[in-house]
Amino acid sequence: MTSTPLDRDGQPAASVNWHRNLAKSTSALLGLCTGLIADRVLTNDEIALLDTWLADNGDVAASWPGDAIAGRLREILADGIVTEEERADLFDTLSRLVGGTLEEHGAASGMATRFGIDAPASIEINGRVFCFTGKFIYGPRARCEKAILERGGRALDNVTRQLDYLVIGTLASRDWAHTSHGRKIEKAHELRANGHAVLVVAEEAWVTQLSGE
Repeated sequence: MTSTPLDRDGQPAASVNWHRNLAKSTSALLGLCTGLIADRVLTNDEIALLDTWLADNGDVAASWPGDAIAGRLREILADGIVTEEERADLFDTLSRLVGGTLEEHGAASGMATRFGIDAPASIEINGRVFCFTGKFIYGPRARCEKAILERGGRALDNVTRQLDYLVIGTLASRDWAHTSHGRKIEKAHELRANGHAVLVVAEEAWVTQLSGE
């Protein structure tokens, strides 16, 4: 029997190659998004092209952030009509995606360390209370809240003692620390310091939970 070659870290070499290929494909996705929004116009044909590209690149469409974008496109195109609101929101999302993420801006300013985003093994939705803050690749706040309600959870506009999870959108602006997003995170940690079990989780972890159901 032939054994699978291992890399210097003892991991299967095939797995390393898969991750490398995924990274290249994800970079290609970001490059495509950059090209689509370069003229600051996102046409129906360009939206359809992005949808087709993700359908043809299953590994990217099944991994972050391609999975969230693919889900949004399916919903936008489901009725065959792209509203101007959907077009504008998707354009803004793609612009922020290629321009930087919360992790990049947070690392640059010390925000990630200061606010300590949690990484729970799983995120319970049914019977739990959520609050969303920031800008989400998954979609507008209303879409995020709908996903919670459909799975038996509740959504609040503000951080209160009822809260179980504060979900932080991936996309951010450079003044993120000084917006209501940063203040909501501070409030969540204040509640936790006073004995209330509130978790601050990243959008990626939350979307992964949705995808795994």
